[in-house]
Amino acid sequence: MTISYINKFQRIIVLQILLFVTYLLQSQTIHFSQAYGAHITLNPANTGRFNGDWRAVGMFRNQGVQLADEYQTTYLSFEKPLYFKTEKINAGLFYSRDNSAGSTFPVDRINISASTTIWLTHSSNLSAGLQGAFVNKQIKWDGISFPEQYNRNTGGFDPLMPTGELLESTKTNYLDLGIGLLYSAKMNNSVIGAGYSLQQLNRPKESFFNIENILAMKHIFHGKADIDFKTNLFLIPSFVYIIQGNNNALLTGANLGYKLKEWEDVPNSVIGGVHIRNIAFYKTRSLIISSGFTWQYYTLILSYDTPLANSGSNGFNNSAIEITMGFKLPSTELKHKTIPCERY
Repeated sequence: MTISYINKFQRIIVLQILLFVTYLLQSQTIHFSQAYGAHITLNPANTGRFNGDWRAVGMFRNQGVQLADEYQTTYLSFEKPLYFKTEKINAGLFYSRDNSAGSTFPVDRINISASTTIWLTHSSNLSAGLQGAFVNKQIKWDGISFPEQYNRNTGGFDPLMPTGELLESTKTNYLDLGIGLLYSAKMNNSVIGAGYSLQQLNRPKESFFNIENILAMKHIFHGKADIDFKTNLFLIPSFVYIIQGNNNALLTGANLGYKLKEWEDVPNSVIGGVHIRNIAFYKTRSLIISSGFTWQYYTLILSYDTPLANSGSNGFNNSAIEITMGFKLPSTELKHKTIPCERY
């Protein structure tokens, strides 16, 4: 990315633009097309909601922006149930990294969460979760070239050439605390769930260039259903609605799946769906088309996110490609116990 300057006042303007971009980054809400793939980011009560010994998920998203280079996001998570005598606590850990504007604005997050579940009836339960995260945001100048670095011999900018600019990299760190609740119930051939989480509960403070900004609390409402049609078809409608300050965003749609023949008593399926994303702050809407499959203990989903006609021209409204991969180790917990026989 190359920034041209006419006078020193333009440098101040550039700094203000960078500060505005950091505000956009902290205000961005629904980021992943498959939001339920990064389920712990929605609600700490989602931690450990699977049948198995442990689960790992990896996601990568590449989204083009008009302001600079691609906006890339990486997400890695790991979950495992822990047992304390008769109590079961689900523990989760995820790491995410947002990288934008030619690596000029990296944001790293390490999040630890825990949840537990209380059965209300034989077919319904309530889960509660807590989370704590360490967040590091930076503004780096490595990807920026200045007029003094123009190389007449090559006809381009050389970042190794000296520059008269005295801009130093800056960063800010803060802790993010959150809580969440999730209700789930079985109804005939369906499983429904609805949850709420409150994040940035402690109103963390970030500071760039000696300018402090107190982050607003983030309210996340989400719901999902798994509807079985007693055939090989099933439907998974879902929504995520986020409010942060005066900003809000909505992601809603559905996936349609087809059950394949079981192999070694493990279900397999293919899935595809359409979702709509509406971000009020950017005044943008986009269409998300997804497809993938679950085979044995592996899951792979590809998504394509493209702006809708008459949508805004904000840089965050460009097309994106996203890939989600998951692995779940089947449970080794003994369901039936027998008395050992001396013959064996």
